[in-house]
Amino acid sequence: MLDAAVDKLYRAAPFAPDRDRVEHLFGRYEALVNPLESEAAKQNKRVARKATKES
Repeated sequence: MLDAAVDKLYRAAPFAPDRDRVEHLFGRYEALVNPLESEAAKQNKRVARKATKES
């Protein structure tokens, strides 16, 4: 039930595997706790890969 709520908040379509959901949430967390490194997070392969999939 919590996974469905998270999916609904962040995407129109649900995350396929749980790993995608966790990666997305950690990427968002990293950007929030360290805003100066948000540019570095964009260059992070894991986060960048997710961004291109969602676009």
